[in-house]
Amino acid sequence: MSKLNTFIPPFLRRLASSNRHWIPPANNMPGRAYKVRHDRLNYLVTILIISFTIIATGCSPLKQRAEGPLATTISPEAEALFNCLRSQNSRLHSFKGTGRMRIENRNGIQRTRIMWAGYQNEKLRLEIMGATGQPVLSFAYDGERIYLIYHTENRFYSKRSSDASLEKLISLPISVSESLDLLAGRVPMEKHLLPIGVHVKEEGEQILVLKNLEPKAGHQKITIDTASGTIRRIEVLDKDERLEYQVEFIQMQNVSGFEVPRELWFSNGSQASLQLVVERFWPNIAIPENLFELDRPD
Repeated sequence: MSKLNTFIPPFLRRLASSNRHWIPPANNMPGRAYKVRHDRLNYLVTILIISFTIIATGCSPLKQRAEGPLATTISPEAEALFNCLRSQNSRLHSFKGTGRMRIENRNGIQRTRIMWAGYQNEKLRLEIMGATGQPVLSFAYDGERIYLIYHTENRFYSKRSSDASLEKLISLPISVSESLDLLAGRVPMEKHLLPIGVHVKEEGEQILVLKNLEPKAGHQKITIDTASGTIRRIEVLDKDERLEYQVEFIQMQNVSGFEVPRELWFSNGSQASLQLVVERFWPNIAIPENLFELDRPD
């Protein structure tokens, strides 16, 4: 009891210590009965104090988690906005495009032309061109395997992968499925994302926060133009709130009724960045299956 007293508020401590005076022993009550009653009273007071302390300290963190950026409760407003974004360009199934790419990393700055083709968010083909107009690197992903050809070195690489990463190509941790969604003007929507809040950043902008429920995963912040509903920025953060990468939709264009990017800017908040300017875009175009596979060069 003496150790516990250090955690008991002073007014309750005084109350517990003075209970002999406000519960006097009856004349017919032996001294032992009075002592038992006194001990029981102290025990009940102690239990009440401990229970009150647990409840008071336990509810506060729960309230903070519910209001914090990583809460796991769905916000109705966020869910409505989330469902609207999920339907964006849902009828765009396949596409081809050409454009210019600028990559900056620790090795310097590279400028090149690029061609691509995609199907849903499952299959991708990239051709990175050299100064002569011929491919220097070919990349393909058929949904099961990645294929790489370094033409200048006549090297071929193939490996099975569930969702290939483009980090070795562009120095940014972006997967094939994410890049396909972004090229198609969509927000990458993983099945484990949960819309937990909408915040007003500044006039004309709102931020949708999506929590990734997978273990050790972080969350996304999507900045949206309030008036037009168009996406301005997507930030992908890890579980420690560190930026993995962000993409800014610098300019959009309407092609056959689809709002797709005209210019994209990717970065990881440090040295790596990529600028993509789309010059031509063909939506819902027929693409042969073998375009997403590469053969070993002779």
